[in-house]
Amino acid sequence: MSHRRTAILAIGFLGALSRIGSAQSATASLTGVVVDPQGRAVSAAQVILTDVSRNLHRQTATNGEGLFTFTQAPPSSYSVRVEYAGFGAAEIRDVVLNVNDRSSIRIELRLAAREESVVVRAEAPLVSESPAVGTVINGQFIENQPLNGRSFQTLVELSPGVVLTPATLPTAGQFSVNGQRTSSNYFTVDGVSGNFGSTASVTLYESAGGSIPSYSALGTTSSLASVDAVQEFSIQTSTYSPEFGRQPGGQVSIVTRSGTNAFHGGAFDYLRNSALDANNFFANANGLKKPAERQNDFGFTLGGPVLIPKLYQGRNRTFFFVSYEGVRVRQPFVTAPLQVPSLSARQKATGALRDILNAFPLPTGPTFANDPTAAPYIGSFSNPQSLNATSFRVDHSFGEKLSVFGRYNHAPSEDRQRARFCAASCVADLTYRADTATFGATMLFSPRLSNDARFNFSRSRTEQFYYIDTFGGAVVPPASSLYPSFTTRDNGYTYIELNSSGSNTISDGLFSDNRQRQWNVVDTLSFTWGGHALKFGADYRRL
Repeated sequence: MSHRRTAILAIGFLGALSRIGSAQSATASLTGVVVDPQGRAVSAAQVILTDVSRNLHRQTATNGEGLFTFTQAPPSSYSVRVEYAGFGAAEIRDVVLNVNDRSSIRIELRLAAREESVVVRAEAPLVSESPAVGTVINGQFIENQPLNGRSFQTLVELSPGVVLTPATLPTAGQFSVNGQRTSSNYFTVDGVSGNFGSTASVTLYESAGGSIPSYSALGTTSSLASVDAVQEFSIQTSTYSPEFGRQPGGQVSIVTRSGTNAFHGGAFDYLRNSALDANNFFANANGLKKPAERQNDFGFTLGGPVLIPKLYQGRNRTFFFVSYEGVRVRQPFVTAPLQVPSLSARQKATGALRDILNAFPLPTGPTFANDPTAAPYIGSFSNPQSLNATSFRVDHSFGEKLSVFGRYNHAPSEDRQRARFCAASCVADLTYRADTATFGATMLFSPRLSNDARFNFSRSRTEQFYYIDTFGGAVVPPASSLYPSFTTRDNGYTYIELNSSGSNTISDGLFSDNRQRQWNVVDTLSFTWGGHALKFGADYRRL
């Protein structure tokens, strides 16, 4: 077991000479200018921003230059309504703000014979003012894609500069951005760090400093957030703002779904079956049966309002969203030629040595001519994998000035790998457990001053345990032949290698038990001053 504690404190300041500063990692910002038909700025106009799905409002007024700003707005679809005496009210619908957006809009008021007339328009275009190079993937796009494994890592490759890389024990990051190391990427979920992954190895490698996300045993991001629980995510690859500078690679920001004014839900089941597949070439060549291949990904989502009519007089201010995803996989595998003890060697051995030799599968071919104690073995089998990811989120609005949310995610997963660096009669049981709890609060002190705070506790545990079974005619040895009297397989580990080939080995017992815990506090204060936007932030993370 290994323990490591790290404390990192980062404080950033940004003074923007444009109309809007950079956005908080889990929110968006919208700025705009209101003009009359002659193109002159309209000051003191009332601007109302409405979250359509939850019917929540924010209000501000234009300054002397006709400018208005909404900072730290949750990603959603909005409508913008502008009212000013002597002009018809203008309403811009379907204003979509994505995570990390810095958008601007120009609204022109028209003269009205009667002030109560309303002009509804949807043609005003949003203009992005962010210099960052990145890609935003929304929930609808995710749902429409045939994702292999129901994880959005493959969608990350859509962003410029991203190259997928093989995942290994030393480099588990899975992708490289602009040629940087795979441990340079930083994941956030609802504005807090998702880089608290641990490893099944006795060497911590990249996980020691919190450099990789908490992947599941299947190598997916479902341990952070299931695909059906993700509202959208963005990946920025270069020229992003200083607040994303904890690690220099890609900045992946995930935003989870919340409930709306209407109840929505669904159930799903994705099935893959090998009934119509051909047998593996190497299995055919060695006369082996086709190993089973199964993939069953199922679950449900449900979200909506929490109705308390007496307290809120019919206006919904509390929303919930719950999701569950279960995965059951059987992955086919055909071994390369392995070495096992020959039948003659087993018969000549006595005592504990005989127990150890019989722990290997029986040979599938004749004894080697140059080594009468060894023989080849080739086999086929299926490795089972499983995942159970459950998340629950609650959002509540105390009015225009304060909104809060809380989210809890529990995602245990397991991967049983036969012949993992040992004989085919040995199984490595890799058990992953990931738990995250996040609380956030957005406070609007005034139309020009707002603050967003996030608090998070996360923990991950990765355990690798070996055991020997009767696969291939092997005989499970008694514990007395593997362990001395002062220990057992529950807290000890046995590794026996009969030669230098690396395949003629058996493993049994507890190989590794690594745990990572994270405390993360992120606070961002935004202040607008004329045509400028200032942002102050603190990010404290303890591992």
